[in-house]
This record gives sequence, C-alpha cells and structure tokens, in this order.
Amino acid sequence: MQAIQFPWFFVAAPLRSAHDARKHKTLTLTQGMRALQKDVAVVLIFQPRGLQESTLHMLDHLYAKGFAPLVVSNAPITSQDLNRLKDHAYLVMQRPNYGYDFGGYRDAILHLLEQKIPMRFLVVINDSIWFPLSNDCTLLDHARAADKDLFGYYYNKQSEVDQRAHLQSYFYCFGPRLVSHTDFAEYWRKLFVTSNKNLVIRRGEMRLTAAFQAKGHSIGYCHDIADLKTALKSLSNAELKQVVAYQMQVDTKNSARLGRYRDADPDAPGWRDTILGLIDQEKMGKYFLIAHPLVLLGKLHAPMLKKDRQPMYQLQRAELLASDIVDEISPTMRAAIEGWDQPE
Repeated sequence: MQAIQFPWFFVAAPLRSAHDARKHKTLTLTQGMRALQKDVAVVLIFQPRGLQESTLHMLDHLYAKGFAPLVVSNAPITSQDLNRLKDHAYLVMQRPNYGYDFGGYRDAILHLLEQKIPMRFLVVINDSIWFPLSNDCTLLDHARAADKDLFGYYYNKQSEVDQRAHLQSYFYCFGPRLVSHTDFAEYWRKLFVTSNKNLVIRRGEMRLTAAFQAKGHSIGYCHDIADLKTALKSLSNAELKQVVAYQMQVDTKNSARLGRYRDADPDAPGWRDTILGLIDQEKMGKYFLIAHPLVLLGKLHAPMLKKDRQPMYQLQRAELLASDIVDEISPTMRAAIEGWDQPE
C-alpha cells in the first residue's frame, strides 16, 4: 500500500495545480432556486445511479435550519435529476471525482471564498450517511451554539492511537472566526489532494482537525469514545448480551473472546462485571458508526446512519429494522433504509 501511495507525494501538487487551472472547463455550475442565507452547507454527493430521495430530504432540512445548500456532485447528473436538485439547492456544482470527498469539499469552499460569498457558519457534509434520521434533529442548532471554530459530531480518539485523533469527516461545522480567517483559505488552497482513497483519509480526514488546532483554533464535538462506553454500560444485561452477539459479527478480531459470554447466562454472578471490563478495554463496540442501534440510536440518539454496504453495516440495518427504534425515524429516511439492501 505504501508503495502505491509513494508516487503521489511527487505528483500531488502539480496535479492539483493543473486541476485548478482547468476548473473553468471541468466544473459545471448551475444556479438553484434556493436563496443564499447567512449560513452555507456544502453537500457532497456521489450518486451515479440516480438522485436519492433522502438527499432531497437532507437539503430541505439544511435550508429550514438556515443553511443554503451548495450541492457538489462527483458524478454526472442527469438533466431530470439536476432540475430536481435545483429546487432544493442554492447552487449545484458538477465535477470530476478527483480527490474524492475532500477534492469536492475543496472546490466548493474555494468557489465560495473566491466569489466572496458572505458566510457565517459553513457546514460540510457528505452522502455517506443518512441525515437527519428524525425531523426534530437539533445537531445544526447544537453546532451553532457550541461557539467553536471547528465542530464535528464524533471525535475519534482511541487510547492506543491518540496521535491520530480527529473529527470524523462526514460532518464538519466551521464557525465564523475560522471561516473568515486566512488560515481557512490557506488550508483549502494547499490541501494535499489525491485520487488514492487511503491517502485522502490519512491526509484529509485524519489531519484536518490537528491542522486547525495547531494554529490555535478551537474544536468541539457531540460525542467521543467515553460517551460510547457510558451508553454501553447503561444497557440492561439482556441488551448487553444482544450487543455481544452483534459485536462478534462486526468485530471478528474479538469474536473468540466474546463467544464465551454470548452463550452464558447474563444474570450469572460476574457476567456483567466482565462485560463492563471489556467495554473499558475497548473490546466492545469502540467504532462509533457501527455501534449496535440500541447504543447508537437508542442511547446516544445519533441523527445519522452509515450507508456503507459492507456486511457489518447490513447487519446493523437489519438489527435496526427489527427493533422498535426504527419507529422514531422519519418516513423518508426509513423507506431509504428499508430499501437499501434489497436486490436491485
């Protein structure tokens, strides 16, 4: 993997410069029907099979909360879908899938800055998640009220890899102080852009938080791993046993260790204490967006769910749809989740 990545360190900057020089030819801008507001949301989508209804639902939520949506599509959009998007967006940008999500974030943000579009708060979000799951979602209100320069939903910090701590990249909210600061424009202009997915994660998502912290900008977030542990510990014995069985399937590295507790009596002396110990050791559900629905939605009330089609996420959706928690999800998002894993 490192050998494949190595050439990018020589060609990334020249390719970025070439991309910037050709943007007037490769980027297509279409004015939408939504008015510009004090706050703006960059919404990155990649939907080559057609526009998803859940995306329109997200755009309407953003606009209702005072964010004018700038939709960035990393795949071509049909004329029919473009007309539908225009009704829900302030601006639609179509671009080649160069740099994946961070390449799209960069082009949209630089456009806003170069055009001197007035912005107070700037939200950056992508369509790797369904958001918001419920119509009464308050995440955007929380992000504004936090009074932080950079705000995310989940702060990924695990004890053994503290040096890689970062806000997860499916949701960022940049505050007024940072948006108007020269550090903000400089970061996006000089961003290490590649078309290597692993490097996009390592040089984009995993470094963005630290890059702004190093310059003195404040960060905030809704949850971290401590919240995940607390939520797990608040489950009943029966619920913990259900999570153990689930965790064995989504985290095979620890499945053998967990197996002895899946089949044991959860009310037996010592069973719960042992499971709580495994939680403290981060052997039970340390990955936030793959957490069991009882924890992610039932306890933490997360407003988003991952769309990933890997088996572990399919299992998570099956667990959700078999629970009463699904009744709390809005009809549009529930329909999207129910149909996601059906054969095409």
